[in-house]
Amino acid sequence: MNRILEVRNLYFKYRNDFVLEDISFSLDREDFFGIIGPNGSGKSTLLKLIVGILKPTNGEIKVYTDKISYIPQRIASMYHIFPATVEEIVALGRLSDGILRRFSKKDGELIDQALELVGLKEFKDRKISELSGGQQQRVHIARAIVSNPELLILDEPTTGVDVANQEKFYKLLDHLNKNMHITIIIVSHDISSVANEVSTMAYLDKRLHFIGKPRDFFKKILWPIEIEDLLRR
Repeated sequence: MNRILEVRNLYFKYRNDFVLEDISFSLDREDFFGIIGPNGSGKSTLLKLIVGILKPTNGEIKVYTDKISYIPQRIASMYHIFPATVEEIVALGRLSDGILRRFSKKDGELIDQALELVGLKEFKDRKISELSGGQQQRVHIARAIVSNPELLILDEPTTGVDVANQEKFYKLLDHLNKNMHITIIIVSHDISSVANEVSTMAYLDKRLHFIGKPRDFFKKILWPIEIEDLLRR
């Protein structure tokens, strides 16, 4: 089966207010799926529903893999309270079902390979709080891929990252998708970067107003609407 995710007639509400209404879509394995939309449109809520942090009010979500890595928003802020080295953060991806255990030689090799892939092997003993925003995000990617995921979900991963590091970050995601065959879902405000990288994109504002190829989004949605106006609605 090539399908990795199905969302059918999904509704979700906080208290009495619906945040998501009648959301339906599906993804195949190795898709690169981008979700954009204004603040408060339900993007982060949708990701939390997919990974099981929240439960739907109505509708259903079927995920055809248990190999999922999720990188939430503002994850780096926790390290001012809980300092850890780069290697220690990546090692968390080798914990099985949250059970603490001794790390094997194989674990160490996989951690080094993941850090090599993201270009941070020489930083393995550095405190993660000492790294730049772009470097921290690459550490989280290493933590995610060391667990050998089939589905990688990222919520606003380039917030606070400068343009040069954003480009490196998207090149890394492209490699994970095309060469390591990882299905990726990314939420972002960066329309141009998302449109250039993803195979499918969606515009979400409580409901799905568009889902399809990026080129069709610009043809059908944005003309003659300005991008800035669209995101401020």
